[in-house]
Amino acid sequence: MKESTVVICDKKHAVNNLTDLLSIVEFEPEMNRRVLIKPNICGYYHASLDLLSSIIDFLIPHSNSVIIGDTASMVHDPKTQYEKLGINTLLRRYGDSLDAVDLSEEEWTKVSVPKPHVLKEVPLPHRVLNSVLLINVPGVGTHSTTRLTCALKNLFGLLPEKRKFSVYHPLGIDEIVADIYQAVKPDLNIVDAGKKILLGTDALAVDVAACRFVKLDPLKVDHLRLISQDQEEKLEEFIKKVKVVEV
Repeated sequence: MKESTVVICDKKHAVNNLTDLLSIVEFEPEMNRRVLIKPNICGYYHASLDLLSSIIDFLIPHSNSVIIGDTASMVHDPKTQYEKLGINTLLRRYGDSLDAVDLSEEEWTKVSVPKPHVLKEVPLPHRVLNSVLLINVPGVGTHSTTRLTCALKNLFGLLPEKRKFSVYHPLGIDEIVADIYQAVKPDLNIVDAGKKILLGTDALAVDVAACRFVKLDPLKVDHLRLISQDQEEKLEEFIKKVKVVEV
């Protein structure tokens, strides 16, 4: 039975020791030309600047291009949020080594979903599809529709349409999230959980571990169950394979 490792530690420790922590989850990238960081910029649960800075510091020596990207929501647009949340200060600090883009303005392509729940194809920006590494950096919280918003729900923010709520929510947002995860999978997930940080390469395992921080039973989060089923495994069995390492 192959385990999925998730590291949990204090945020300060994560910021200062990110390389060591990533080795625990066996994330050791070679030189990659294009890296895309996907924080939750236009939602409600944002990663701290200290955490983002630590991630950027780790990635720059391994990449020729590090880009922060998000799409517009009904409430926010990325460019305004980059200024409001301090992302622009990071752009000035790192200069040509870092860029931030509005993925809603990118050209996009529809990607086939192998086992569709409600979407046979998922529209994704070219920059997402062309990136060698996708680093998923959500916050964790509760959600009125999906109960949990974390690593998997953060991928919903890759859809380029601004009116995501009216377009996708009537179809069933848990099903949409499951379909997106079939079309694109992050290489690394780093979750800002307030005073704690969660790290892992498997987004489903990270979300299972994150449920404790918002007092949710993962078995009651529908998109977790759907995604586990898509991987031909019952969620109850998958949970047994999540190895949580507290540092």
